[in-house]
Amino acid sequence: MELPKEQCPTLYDLPSLYDEVVTPGPCESFYRKLACSTAGPILELACGTGRLTIPLALDGHDVVGLDASYAMIRAARAKAELKRAEAEFVQGDMRRSDLGRRFSLVIVSCNSLAHLTANDDIVECLNRIVRHLAPGGLLAFDVVNPNIHDLARGDQTRGGNGVYQSAYSANNELIAYDPVEQVQVLKWRFQKMGREMPPLAPMRLRSFFPQELPLRLALAGLDLVARYGDFTGGDFDGSSPNQICVAQAANSCGQPETVA
Repeated sequence: MELPKEQCPTLYDLPSLYDEVVTPGPCESFYRKLACSTAGPILELACGTGRLTIPLALDGHDVVGLDASYAMIRAARAKAELKRAEAEFVQGDMRRSDLGRRFSLVIVSCNSLAHLTANDDIVECLNRIVRHLAPGGLLAFDVVNPNIHDLARGDQTRGGNGVYQSAYSANNELIAYDPVEQVQVLKWRFQKMGREMPPLAPMRLRSFFPQELPLRLALAGLDLVARYGDFTGGDFDGSSPNQICVAQAANSCGQPETVA
């Protein structure tokens, strides 16, 4: 029997499971390379357990990681201490937090912006990011490129996401999609050593369509200066799995260095 929704933890309440199933991927090298082309401090929003924040700190950057989940922040601090990485971790809401300083680079990786499902939340977050950007600073983020055929079918299992460290496997099931709100409801089911794990609360994720992003950024005072279709810097097109974006304040001078 499944627990009521309000009693089910989210993936972000379980940092140990998160670290088992969300392993380092190609996004890490992309953001680390971009960070090396900027001068000054870095802010990572929705930093989780420090999967990217800690490597950035070990590269020698002054970096702050912010996340809404205390469990994730506590795990990130422990990992940073173990690795002797000098990173600062702050619990906070990326829509409303004020860190009292500005950054040359703000990163929101791993489709984390999609957790902002309401228009007002997206506007608040982008405006808050602009307030934290130093003159000439960059915002870099990645979101999924929606597949309208998959979304139109709805109620489907997207298939296993592979085996993690020979112990974990996962199925990601799309249980609902609201085409007006552009919000997916996903159910993650995990197995460990072939045995079903307790259920997690459904995850709600916003879909960002390609023509929407430049307009949203412009309304916040940001110019989309680069958009890639993969983390190697490949061209973006309709078949690209992700939208990897780099934006800059509209009143900034100069252009960012390429990361391709």
